[in-house]
Amino acid sequence: MRKLSGKDRLITRFDKFIRTGSISKTIDSRRSPAEGVTDRPLTAQQRLHSASLMRVNHTGEVCAQALYLGQALVARDSAIKRYLQDASAEESDHLSWCRQRLEELDSRPSVLDPAWFAGSVAIGIGAAAIGD
Repeated sequence: MRKLSGKDRLITRFDKFIRTGSISKTIDSRRSPAEGVTDRPLTAQQRLHSASLMRVNHTGEVCAQALYLGQALVARDSAIKRYLQDASAEESDHLSWCRQRLEELDSRPSVLDPAWFAGSVAIGIGAAAIGD
């Protein structure tokens, strides 16, 4: 596998920002642990409550992605940068699964996810700027 140029890395990170920080869908690399599980019928109130909880969970996954991205952007140690990128890849599945569940509940992610994403990137950059 060839090493990415600085421009390629920037484009890849920008793409990740757009995919994660926006309302676009992510693609999971592992099967969902809920695959093959059938829900019992939910009342309208239970569906709304479940969707609300899942929306919070989804936003947490968006923020996790952003924290890893922010830290990886300024990490000086290549091993730590690789670790952060691996952690981000694992979290991508969680983000995708939360999104799938929101769709199953006929709901959507929070409209504030892009703001939470941007703030979390800034926190990640700040944390990594202090030190690896």
